[in-house]
Amino acid sequence: MNETAADSLSATELVARLRAVHSTIAVAQAEEVALMTALYRMRRTQQLQRGVRAVYAGEDAATEIGVALHVPQRHADNLIALGLGLEHRLPCTRAAFEDGRIDLLRVRALHEVFRNVDAELVAALESRIVAYAETADPSRVKRTLRRWLLETDPAGQAERRKTAEADRYVNVTAADNGTAVLDAVLPAADGVALYERLREMAQTHCCAGDPRTSNQRRADALIALTTGAGRLSCGCGHHDCPRATLPAVPARKALVQVGVSAHTLAGLADNPALLAGFGAIDADLARQLARHARFEIIPEHPSSIEPTGHATVDGRARPADTSHSRQAAVNNRARPTGTSHARQAAPELRAATPISTGEQVYLAAAGEMRYRPNTRLAHRIRALDGGCRAPGCAIPAAATDIDHQDRYNHRSPESGGRTVESNLGCRCRRHHRTKTLADNGLNGWKVIHHPDRRVEWRSPSGGSITTTPEGAKFLFPNTPVPPVTVTGIQAPEPVEPLLNPGRAVNELTELLHVYHPPAQRRLARTARSARARRESGATRQASTIDMPETRYADPAPF
Repeated sequence: MNETAADSLSATELVARLRAVHSTIAVAQAEEVALMTALYRMRRTQQLQRGVRAVYAGEDAATEIGVALHVPQRHADNLIALGLGLEHRLPCTRAAFEDGRIDLLRVRALHEVFRNVDAELVAALESRIVAYAETADPSRVKRTLRRWLLETDPAGQAERRKTAEADRYVNVTAADNGTAVLDAVLPAADGVALYERLREMAQTHCCAGDPRTSNQRRADALIALTTGAGRLSCGCGHHDCPRATLPAVPARKALVQVGVSAHTLAGLADNPALLAGFGAIDADLARQLARHARFEIIPEHPSSIEPTGHATVDGRARPADTSHSRQAAVNNRARPTGTSHARQAAPELRAATPISTGEQVYLAAAGEMRYRPNTRLAHRIRALDGGCRAPGCAIPAAATDIDHQDRYNHRSPESGGRTVESNLGCRCRRHHRTKTLADNGLNGWKVIHHPDRRVEWRSPSGGSITTTPEGAKFLFPNTPVPPVTVTGIQAPEPVEPLLNPGRAVNELTELLHVYHPPAQRRLARTARSARARRESGATRQASTIDMPETRYADPAPF
């Protein structure tokens, strides 16, 4: 299509044409992969007949393709491996690829996640994930398939994680004009922690006058960590820079958020957890991260967060939800030893203001009339959403804005746009702008909010996609995954106490022990010792019975 013809099309026609071309390209890509794979099989068969060892037969096919198409040999190797996987393991993916229903990026995403997965599990999930991939971007396809694998085969996924972590590496290759490319494969939590640390330094160590972009500041922050400086110098050039006089910040790990159900955390289930900015992780890894974490307890129902009562005009009151089911969202920010702590959300009672809305009258808490949500509500929103609510965006919730879905009215807060859970959502700064422009009718987008925190994004050309809160799926899983014992991940045998109250009490004691920081336990222990000394006069009498030492010196803080 020439430029003149393209200019005569409407936006809807351009998007429709773009979809058709994209599908055509996908069909051509599928044929290209099939042809490369066929050439590899041909060369391999010929060389095996000539006595070449099986481990080497056909490997030069990638070189032949590289010469013919002027592409890197590694690119040809990857496409041949993809073609073999489609032929032998992923028939549904291959059919969708050949029909142009999914493109090369999504096919690669499926192939990568399905690597080393048992054939039976692939057969059980492939058709389902292919249907999902037709309407989702590659990153979302990967995240969803990882979660399904964790829910279906938690033990196998933990073993695959251990194997993948053994292949971690850091590599540096030369780039153009005196630059280098740093490539690394790290354990998921460590990789996210590194990135979040660089992002935090880029945002807090420089003032608004710094001329560098965010990418440049993050790169310079990595160099600062490498050289041992520990701080990123502001580049504004002003002698009175407000960041120049900041005291040195002690080294600590960056914020890493993990959303996990309480049953999984206690070892009563093995449902996957959500590592913000990454996706699903297995239960064993989540429990490892939680050992030295700070906890935010997220209730399943918002009655303790939003103390709002409703009453209709005929006087019949809606009963408040009194469920006490709670789950945990883990903020794994490592702190100096003895300062990790847990906080439990408690109802915050505020003065209520009656508001009339046509046929209904309801009572609104004073907190609803403020623009900024309180800390407890903000933590809940970020835990439920897990990340930016825009389609295809993987920004973790900790790095997003909490946006009012129905615009907050600064002049008249009582007229709409309340600061409540149902009207708040996580959006990164880019998609926050997109939604604000949409509200003002400036970009053609429509952002529609449905019940259960579903958000529908309608593009200017008529396309539509609905996103659901990702964090809630992990905090409150619908189907519990039974706990399993993972081969090769054996915990040391605990010392058996003289009086064993049972497995359930022991596990609850362990869970509560993690929730309470060592500082609080030391204070309680000191107070008990002082009280015991006062009661005994001065010295404690030695017991005539030697009791074996239990696992913890101090009792659980019930």
